[in-house]
Amino acid sequence: MTRIGFRLALAYRSNIIMTCVTLVAQVFLLRMIWTSVYGSRPSAAGLTLDALLAYLTLANLQAFATHTVVAHTIHDRIRTGMVFFDLARPVGYLRQMAAFQAGNTGGGLLLLAPVMPVVLLVGTITVPVNAPGYVITLVLGYVISVQLALLISLIGFWTMEIGAISLLYRLVSQFFAGTMVPLAFFPGFLGVLAEILPFKYMGYVPAAIYVGHISDVSGPVLVEVGWIAGLGGLLALTWSRAHRRVVIQGG
Repeated sequence: MTRIGFRLALAYRSNIIMTCVTLVAQVFLLRMIWTSVYGSRPSAAGLTLDALLAYLTLANLQAFATHTVVAHTIHDRIRTGMVFFDLARPVGYLRQMAAFQAGNTGGGLLLLAPVMPVVLLVGTITVPVNAPGYVITLVLGYVISVQLALLISLIGFWTMEIGAISLLYRLVSQFFAGTMVPLAFFPGFLGVLAEILPFKYMGYVPAAIYVGHISDVSGPVLVEVGWIAGLGGLLALTWSRAHRRVVIQGG
């Protein structure tokens, strides 16, 4: 399944290319907007302008690199009945889909590599304050992202349709991951909610560690491991009920 996911990413190169163009435009527009917002102020919410722009560049690169397609894939396979063949394989279904997503991510990263210099040119990058901490939290955040995507996709075993749910999840997760606005700027209730939800580990936390806005790495890592363990248990419980409700549609 890893090879299938990798090849699928390379097969739809035009889609990846358009996404890369969108990524470059998004980073450029964010740079222009936040530069204007800062004006002559040296810093805001504990972030200098250079640190903020580096954060936004990284956060958007991360969002592209960790984007998941597994929910859409599972949804299509449930609707067409192809999930029957997945269930017939000796490897567990969730492991198959996780391997598929890992392969797809690898293919996306391969296509992203030539675009990165352009993104860094229109954005800003700085020397990492804590490179090991950044890598560790980013990898753990990616695992959380895949687990959440798998949970969303399993809803399809009950509803047969998850398009609206997936769209809502994408909007909420991107907002609370801090890809457009760092969580340090979130006011009141939004800030509290962002701290409770796991989405910040998919964007804000790794990028904030990179630029030095978060200095303590052990705390976030422990929380991420806790989320991974909890989501893993929830996935196992949900799957134990979901596979009993498989309804084959189509041929």
